[in-house]
Amino acid sequence: MGGFSLDSVGAVVGSGRAVISADDSTVVAAVQDTLRDGRSATFYLTPEQAAAVKSWYWTPKRVAERGLEPVSNEELQRIGTELKVEDMGHSYSNRVVCECGAVYGAFEFVQQGIAEHGKDQVDAVFDLEGVYVLRVNPVNSAVCPACTRGILVGHEYDMTNRYGCCRSEPPV
Repeated sequence: MGGFSLDSVGAVVGSGRAVISADDSTVVAAVQDTLRDGRSATFYLTPEQAAAVKSWYWTPKRVAERGLEPVSNEELQRIGTELKVEDMGHSYSNRVVCECGAVYGAFEFVQQGIAEHGKDQVDAVFDLEGVYVLRVNPVNSAVCPACTRGILVGHEYDMTNRYGCCRSEPPV
């Protein structure tokens, strides 16, 4: 268990959050319950747990309904060149069109993450080894970079084996 420290667990709990350790089926059931009930949580999953969640959540039907598509090589290159975020791996995202006509996709998501959390935090998430961060029903909105209004339709994505977001409500 290299790198594991109970001090880290204590710090998370001390900040008002919880740390849960359970078998894979219990963790996957917790993700399913959270998603189905419309509650919001961030899960730090093993690759096996992430694969189990993705196998029932990102079905071909849901991928089509939600408009999830592979992020183009050009957009990945732009993320690397302009935002200096490298090695995102294979990524999938829906592209949400704001009322003003601007598009919010993977580039804008990473850009917003840097603006809200800082480049070091974004890099830290992408540097996690063997951890898939899954945001379920996040409470914060995607923010249009053109007009800065919150985009009501949720941006969903899967940065393979690194980071993902899923929502209970259907797209509007």
